[in-house]
Amino acid sequence: MQLAKYCFLSSLLAINCAFAEVQPQDFSHWPVNGELKQLDVEQQQFVSLWLEEETPQKRGTIILLPDWGISPSAPNSIDSLRQALPKLGWETGAILPPKPMSGLMQQAEAETENDEQLQQYKQSLQALIQAAKQNQAEQFGFQVIIAQGVMGAWLVELLAEDELEQPDGIVLISAYYPNQTLNKKLAEQTATLAIPVLDIYAEHYNHWQQQAREQRLIASNKNQKLNYRQTHLPATADTAPNSAKLNKTVYGWFNALGWY
Repeated sequence: MQLAKYCFLSSLLAINCAFAEVQPQDFSHWPVNGELKQLDVEQQQFVSLWLEEETPQKRGTIILLPDWGISPSAPNSIDSLRQALPKLGWETGAILPPKPMSGLMQQAEAETENDEQLQQYKQSLQALIQAAKQNQAEQFGFQVIIAQGVMGAWLVELLAEDELEQPDGIVLISAYYPNQTLNKKLAEQTATLAIPVLDIYAEHYNHWQQQAREQRLIASNKNQKLNYRQTHLPATADTAPNSAKLNKTVYGWFNALGWY
């Protein structure tokens, strides 16, 4: 979250926020509630945290991506969903996106170089999500991806460009780019996805997500995307989402899709 704030406070273009280097992630600060699995991606090692379903019948698998700079076990992250969904029959796997490059906060270099690093980051994220899918306990049931913040925007872009296998649905939590033009593109891409989308925006997350969610709602209505739902999530102290409300909202959406 601090990384994202720095980006827009410094008026950097979102493309600058795309620079990343793939390197092993440090999960030592995580409360280990689940099974740690190593993911080998492009000769680098990542770690993911998994919980099995706690019901006789498995509903499927949910992969969770927190926003940049936020641990999945942080209160303003997706940890409540990671721990609550197994009780409803879901296997969950939380992964961290590749870390930003050391030169992230520097001014952009030549545009062609930016494009090259942008594509490199997209490929790394794509490979990481695919590696997580391959580490599921079993390929069974519905496949869902939940992504927060900037990761939500990246997820939509990968799906819109057919660089990821389409899941059965996605959940966006306060999705945004720290750039007005890219948020407009994000809205158009979201509206053209064939899969169901639950678009949750948390109160006081940042001003970029407020603008971005309004654009997505307009684009989805204009394109008559009937399997799109946008809902507001009240916040608590330190912009932490209301966990009980968040869990109930996601479960209600699954129920509306006929998955229960």
